[in-house]
Amino acid sequence: MPKSDSKDLDVKNISFINDIKSIVVIGPSKKREYFFLKNHAEYFKGPVYAVHPTVDEIPGFDKNNIFHTIQEIPDIVDFAFIAVPPSQILKIIDDCVKKKVKLVTVFTSEFSDSGTEEGIALEKELLKRAQNKLRILGPNGLGIYYPKLGIAWRPGFPTIPGDIGFIAQSGGICNIAIYGASALGINFSKVFSFGNGADLDFVDLLYFLSKDKETKIILCYLEGIKEGRIDDLKQVLEQNKKPIIVLKGGQSETGSIAAKTHTASISGDNRLWEAFLRQFNIINVDSLEQLLYTARLIDFYGCFELNNLAVFSISGGYGVILVDLLEKAGMNIPPFSSDVQDKLKSKFFLPGTSSKNPLDLAAQFFFGNNVYEIIDLALSDKKIDGLILDMPSFYLKPVFNSKDNQDFEANMIESLNLGHKHNKPLIPIIQRLNNPEERERISKKLIERKVPVFGDPLEFIPLLSKITNYKKRINHSKLNL
Repeated sequence: MPKSDSKDLDVKNISFINDIKSIVVIGPSKKREYFFLKNHAEYFKGPVYAVHPTVDEIPGFDKNNIFHTIQEIPDIVDFAFIAVPPSQILKIIDDCVKKKVKLVTVFTSEFSDSGTEEGIALEKELLKRAQNKLRILGPNGLGIYYPKLGIAWRPGFPTIPGDIGFIAQSGGICNIAIYGASALGINFSKVFSFGNGADLDFVDLLYFLSKDKETKIILCYLEGIKEGRIDDLKQVLEQNKKPIIVLKGGQSETGSIAAKTHTASISGDNRLWEAFLRQFNIINVDSLEQLLYTARLIDFYGCFELNNLAVFSISGGYGVILVDLLEKAGMNIPPFSSDVQDKLKSKFFLPGTSSKNPLDLAAQFFFGNNVYEIIDLALSDKKIDGLILDMPSFYLKPVFNSKDNQDFEANMIESLNLGHKHNKPLIPIIQRLNNPEERERISKKLIERKVPVFGDPLEFIPLLSKITNYKKRINHSKLNL
C-alpha cells in the first residue's frame, strides 16, 4: 500500500478508513457466544460477514453471510477482525492478502507481547506475510471504534460521533474511556487500540488523526515507541495543529517493566519523555480521568488561557479553599474592575454576603435572577478570564428552595450557561458528598449545554494551568513567526 506523500516522513497511508463499507469477523466463537461478531454487527451500516471453517448457523445472524473461508465471500471486504489461535493466524493473513482486504485487527495475543522467541518470530512472519498490502492493527489489540460508521468491538458503545480521537496501546483503557465518555458529555471521532503495533503503530495513527477532518482533539495513552521512530514522530508533531493530550504509561521502574510485558513496548527514560512532550507543546497528564477531563474542558470551551479568575461561592469557607488551590496552581483572583465592582455591590442585599472577589452569596444564592445578574457582571469584566463556582449538592433539594422562587432550577441552569455567552470558561463544582440523585440529574442538564460539572476542585484545577500553558506557547510561537 502507498506511503504518505509527506517528504521524508515514513508513515503508512490509512485514509481509506473513512470509507470502510464492509466487515468480516474471522473466527467467531460459540464459547464466547459470538461476542465480537454480534458487536461489530450491532450498529455497522454495511454488510457484516462471518468466517469459520465449521460453522453454518449463528443465532440471530443471517446464514447467507456465513462462509467457511474469506475467499468464498462474493463481495469486496474492507476490514477484517481476526480472533483465531496464533497457530492459524498466518494462513488467515495469507487469505486476507489474496482477498485484498485493506485493514485487519489481530485480536490474538502471544506474539511479541509474550516476550518469547517464538512469539517475536511469529510477529515478524505476520508482517512478512502481509507483504505491505494490508494494514494491521495489533496483534494483541482491539482495533478501531468508529461511531460514524457503526464500527465497535464491544456492545453498547455510544453511537453519536464527536470530534475527539483516541490512540491507545491498551484495549482495556479504550473500553473505560469509551463507556465513560457519554457521562462526561464528550464523543469520539475514532478510537484505535493498536496493541503491539507490529504494523500500524503510534506514529502512523497519530499522523492519521492529525490530518483527519473529523478529529479536532487527540488523546493518547502511550506505553512506549518503537526504536527508530523518534524522527518520524518529531516530524508528525512539527506538522500537527491540533491539541494533543498524552497519558504516558510506564513512568516508574515497575510500570516500565509492566509496559514491556503488556505490549512489548520500550518505555524509555521518563525525564526524556517529559522534555520531549514539552518541546512539542503536548499536554501531559497523570491519569485516565485527567486525560478525559482535559479533553472535556477543551471540547466545551476551546483552548483557553486563564490568568485571572472570579470565584463564586455559597460558602465563604469553601471560597477561601478555592482561592488557595487556584493560586497554588498559578492563577490569580484579582479585584474586579471598579465599574464592575460598583455594579456588583448593588446586587448584594443580604447580611453576610460579599460582592468582592471571591464572591460570597450565602443564602442569596436562592434568588435565581439575582445569581444570573451577578455571574453575568463578573464575566463581563475584561480583567476576568473565567469563573469557578461552588454549589453544594444538598442545596439542590426542593426543601431549600423558596416558595417564591419556583423557577430556581431553570434560572440556575441558565446562570451556569453564561460562560458560553461571554466565551469564558465557567466551571461549577457540585460536590458528591450528598444528594447523589439530584446531583446527577442537574449535572446531565448542564452537560447537555456543554457546561462541565466536577465533584472535586482537584479534578480540574491542575488541568487549567496545563491548558493555559499550552495556549500561551501557541500564542508565543505565533508572535515569533
